[in-house]
Amino acid sequence: MDDIELLVEETLRHFNEHYASSEEMKHELFIESFDRVVSFPVTAGVIYHVQKSASIFVIRTVVSENIRDDYFKIIEAPENYPSLRLLEGGEGDLASKLRFFPLESSTQAEAIHRELHNRRFPINEEIVCNISDPGFSWWLTNRPEGFQLSFTLLVAPDEKTIKLGPLGDRELAIKRFQVLQDLVSSAGIEMNIQNETNRVQFSDSDEFILTELKKLFEYGVVSNTLMDIFMVLAKKAPDSSLLQATWFYLQEIAAVRRFWIQIQLDLKN
Repeated sequence: MDDIELLVEETLRHFNEHYASSEEMKHELFIESFDRVVSFPVTAGVIYHVQKSASIFVIRTVVSENIRDDYFKIIEAPENYPSLRLLEGGEGDLASKLRFFPLESSTQAEAIHRELHNRRFPINEEIVCNISDPGFSWWLTNRPEGFQLSFTLLVAPDEKTIKLGPLGDRELAIKRFQVLQDLVSSAGIEMNIQNETNRVQFSDSDEFILTELKKLFEYGVVSNTLMDIFMVLAKKAPDSSLLQATWFYLQEIAAVRRFWIQIQLDLKN
């Protein structure tokens, strides 16, 4: 099992544990196509089409409040959804082009759409990017007492560096992480986030908070422990708007990360 398969397995496990048992997820439509069964959930998410060439790929997305309903609307009338480019290359086998990704809310779907829709990405980013074109991905590097997030490809990747994909605007991320440090510290939890040029250092913090944040960035997992931390913060934070904004931001980051893992699996297959 390679790194991508491991990440996808972990993401699906987390999704099944926390979301698949909800009442909304129980109402699904199943369609059998040859030897596979496809489940169309009645939930929010992203419906998308990946166009791939020898050197680049483009992700076309639409935000959906109801995957089941919207999927079949698109299949029946793809000409009404020109941004997906489903009719390029012919009308045959639209179902093989059109995919979907369930999410907790349309807000998370909008974050994915905002970051990834209609963007062109090089398949081998590490090869084509350089100082003048530093690339689009975030990178996570493990450190002895924490980890580092880089917003450009600062060094040659090694076994300690994980490519996270394009998770969002770096300036917004730095602001949100600073607020996160202030909020967590106000609850008596030790946390140190250092902003440097094009990177952020998470270090000298309580080990459990570093572990939960690494899960979020690496796997797109918003753990129960992280939820509990924010519940504690809700009782202490003087400004609930800052707390809510930070919580929703972390959820959006996790959603984009999970979706990017799925895109890597799509490209591989």
